[in-house]
Amino acid sequence: MKWGWKAAERKIEPSIPLEQAETILKEAGFIEHIANPEHAIFKRAGTQAALKGEKFSLEVALAKTETGLFLQARYDTFVLFDTGDLEKFADDLSAKFKA
Repeated sequence: MKWGWKAAERKIEPSIPLEQAETILKEAGFIEHIANPEHAIFKRAGTQAALKGEKFSLEVALAKTETGLFLQARYDTFVLFDTGDLEKFADDLSAKFKA
């Protein structure tokens, strides 16, 4: 069990283009926070207190790599315990971004 500013990172090789991944995130309810040609950061609103990780606010960063995409997902709040929801979310999202 880990607590704090938890993050889950994935290398997605090969992947869909960054622009297509951005569209998928927007359709999933994320709002673009920062965007440039090489990377983008998205946020999704949630609650500050929850028993399930899927209810927390989330931040997703995507960056182009030479062979695909790099994804970092993290709770956008301090977490006292981890139920594995963030890792599952990162796995599910990564699967959508594979070419």
